[in-house]
Amino acid sequence: MLRICILLFVSLFTLSAYAQVSIKAVNRAEIGAELIVTISGPVDDKSFVTIVKSGAEQGSYNSYVYVRGKTQLTLLAPSVEGNYEIRLLAPNSPYVTLAKTPIVLVQAKASIEAPSSVAAGANFELRWSGPNNTRDYLAIGNTEQDYISYQYTNKGSPLSFIAPDKPGQYELRYFLASGDTVIARKPINVTSVSATINAPQTVEAGKAIAITWQGPNNKGDFISIVKKGAPEGTYNSYAYTQKGNPLTLNASDFPGEYEIRYMSGQAYATLGAQALLVSAASATINAPDHAKAGSDITVNWTGPNNNGDYITIVPANSEEGAWVNYTYTRTGQPLRLKAPQTPGNYELRYSTGASYATLARKNIRIEPSKDKPGKLLASVKKSALETTSIAIILDASGSMLQKMDGQRRIDVAKNTLLNLTQNYIPEKTPFALRIFGKEVDSCQSDLEIPLQPLNRVNVASKIKTINAKNNAKTPIAASIKAIREDLANAGKEKLVILITDGEETCEGDPAAEIDKLRSAGIHIRLNIIGFAIDDTQLAARFAHWSKTGNGVYLSAKNSSELGKALNDALQYTYEIRSAKGEFIGEAPLDNKTYSLLPGEYKVRLKGLPETEKTLVIKADETTNIEF
Repeated sequence: MLRICILLFVSLFTLSAYAQVSIKAVNRAEIGAELIVTISGPVDDKSFVTIVKSGAEQGSYNSYVYVRGKTQLTLLAPSVEGNYEIRLLAPNSPYVTLAKTPIVLVQAKASIEAPSSVAAGANFELRWSGPNNTRDYLAIGNTEQDYISYQYTNKGSPLSFIAPDKPGQYELRYFLASGDTVIARKPINVTSVSATINAPQTVEAGKAIAITWQGPNNKGDFISIVKKGAPEGTYNSYAYTQKGNPLTLNASDFPGEYEIRYMSGQAYATLGAQALLVSAASATINAPDHAKAGSDITVNWTGPNNNGDYITIVPANSEEGAWVNYTYTRTGQPLRLKAPQTPGNYELRYSTGASYATLARKNIRIEPSKDKPGKLLASVKKSALETTSIAIILDASGSMLQKMDGQRRIDVAKNTLLNLTQNYIPEKTPFALRIFGKEVDSCQSDLEIPLQPLNRVNVASKIKTINAKNNAKTPIAASIKAIREDLANAGKEKLVILITDGEETCEGDPAAEIDKLRSAGIHIRLNIIGFAIDDTQLAARFAHWSKTGNGVYLSAKNSSELGKALNDALQYTYEIRSAKGEFIGEAPLDNKTYSLLPGEYKVRLKGLPETEKTLVIKADETTNIEF
């Protein structure tokens, strides 16, 4: 009884305080409509307006809008017809009704005009009429999915749609934003389409193939070469049909039976295919069985000499795609390679430029030099990181929705980025954040945080809003290209960290974009973190891209490894060359010494040619250098 008396007292006191308050709105509207509610009189900012069924008990509410000092509020009507009340409620429980007005909600009307039949994957126009409330949308769906693709009505009429790739019976639907309620429908039949491929039936591994095709040429359709019998939707290297006819693709570096497939741009359905037999490519290496540490090795070779093919020397039993010193086969015959300075068993390899497959190998023993080595200890000033501009490129494409250790990859990446920006990058460091994968079926890449002094609160707020989208693509090349403008106002030291779990899927050429930055004199360090990458060929490709970009490749298989990789990516790496400019090696600045044979060397921080220093290494002595 005491509680009831207290509540009654509070209610009477509140009503007395707001005795002059009133609200106005239309007394009749369509379901889902945006209702303008006008408030008169003194009202607490935390009071709120809601709409409920007539006769609903006191204190009840559905969707609501806070007053916050406004005299006009916009409230979204429910999606069910009937008699309702718009109520202004007090800010605290029991949410006393301060004012109310009745309203009747009636059925909303809409119509759809479109073809009754359309080819799979084809563009078509849809005309409509309807309420056009904020965030109302039209969609195409079927019995399995409410919507497969959609467009907001605020884009106008007509709207351009792309039919699904899969033939069958579908429905065009007008959805109210309120409750995702359908108020108009129109059936549409999607008919099947086909394509043909005309190309050589046999080709040597790695060689270019001219492919002539016939097909619908819808947006996103592409040609790809895959293993014979590969599951539907599988693709490897590819070219969009809208690029022309014929198209050119390179055969796999690995011999076997393949298929050239014409694939639809939405569902990656195979519309036509032709068998392809890839024969083995051969190569040979002729070089000495032994060489002195640090000496020049002369290598004669034979091989396909495809674009990017190279000869390298690596420690024996190195994984496929590894390299230390290398020279492209296109430079001629014979080639010269600098022998490693560390004695041991090594391999000379002929590696392909496309997949870094080894076509030929030869064992070589590196013998100790007669000279005793010295040591190099390199360091960097503690303030260096504060003068470095840091740009992070984050992959938020559909593959980042996959789970690891019970968490989505994108959430692992976000948490790790939060830790990095809150605890490791000094505040006010010039910082930029670029994200790709925000839009479905899009190669969009967005600069979310333009280059500016790091503000930890603002950066944390932005990172928390990031999400990945199914079927979003991976425009690595476009994102690297954009770095030129992103860091246009940066100082000399520019660090770019790319975090990705997949390969380029927007037909870009990341290696070419990196070369363009270098040719333009834009010196960056591009460190690539391969997140949950199990494909050794893809990892090797990332490693080559990062090396071309004066950076390093770091692999992260789980959340803890991602954290370590990001911290390592912040660190400097230095490279060592001979007095003639020949590559000797590289190492992180980790307070460890680097063993070198006596002689003159050039040492510099990767990506910063202006930091180059010349020094002399003496036997049994440690030489210190600070950048």
